[in-house]
Amino acid sequence: MISFYPLVFEPIYKSKIWGGRRLATLFDRNLPSGEDIGESWEICDYKNEVSVVKDGDFEGMTLAELREKYPEELFGEQAEEFKDRFPLLLKFINAEEPLSLQVHPDNRYAAKHENDSGKCEAWYIVDAMPGAKITRAFKAGTTKTKVVKAIKQNKVEPLVNTFEVNTDDAIYIPPGTLHGIGSGLVIAEIQQSSDITYRVYDYNRTDKDGNQRELHIDKAIDVMSFRDPGSDTLRPINLDPLHQKLCVCDFFSLYVYKFREPIHEYSINRFRMLVNLEGYGTILSPEGLFEDVEFSPGTSILIPAAVKDFSLVPATYCKMLDIIPGKMNLRKQKHVPQDV
Repeated sequence: MISFYPLVFEPIYKSKIWGGRRLATLFDRNLPSGEDIGESWEICDYKNEVSVVKDGDFEGMTLAELREKYPEELFGEQAEEFKDRFPLLLKFINAEEPLSLQVHPDNRYAAKHENDSGKCEAWYIVDAMPGAKITRAFKAGTTKTKVVKAIKQNKVEPLVNTFEVNTDDAIYIPPGTLHGIGSGLVIAEIQQSSDITYRVYDYNRTDKDGNQRELHIDKAIDVMSFRDPGSDTLRPINLDPLHQKLCVCDFFSLYVYKFREPIHEYSINRFRMLVNLEGYGTILSPEGLFEDVEFSPGTSILIPAAVKDFSLVPATYCKMLDIIPGKMNLRKQKHVPQDV
């Protein structure tokens, strides 16, 4: 009988014209030499980009192989829903220069025009340089007519809502929301498993061959939303002294742990992804059902549904994202420190 355990995968690095090398310093990563790395895909099973298990009994297996061979153990109550497609994509973004102003379609539009799923996402600011900014949605009163005219004149920037962000801010980006990541930011991004992006404006920059990147104006206008998207950043809601709720939507639920003492968790009959952003510690099985898994800054971990319980044991103060597929409202509970 195979015992399931917390899974760590080899990162998939993406070179980008706006990327840099800060993942090496923040997370002690050995990045590909000579490249500006804009993204590290931490947990993914999307087309040809598939995560490979780093160690343990499943070492060398891909996430796609695990999904196909062990859907019940991986997904629990969501096995039938996700056995043919892993639902989420987890990545780090290192923006040394601004990303393009862009928008993503919803499921309906993406299925019709791209034969793919839409893209809903949320960001957690891992590290922000002073004055770093995010663009999200349009300024109040902006109409579609104004936007279409501004795009044609290459003057869309004055119409967008741009604001400064700090480390630990969280931002929700539903489909149809125009957005952009400014320079000086490292971000953890959780999103639907999709890579459909429609660029609206790219600061007139060119690649190493002198070519401007493709824009996707018509499709972007098709999917843009002009509704009020709500507050710029998410307001954390305390569930207990160590656990906060950030965002619950149809596609994922995002929480964060901030802890100096051990935490014990039980299976929710779904997989969850943990992203350690600060500090050092160990994930262990109180019953000795799997070997200890160490975590450090930048460690991303998939907890299969078949892992019935586990403990997070910090060696220092730790900050860790907790991501659950689909809509799941975890309730407030009395925190009882664990002796492990």
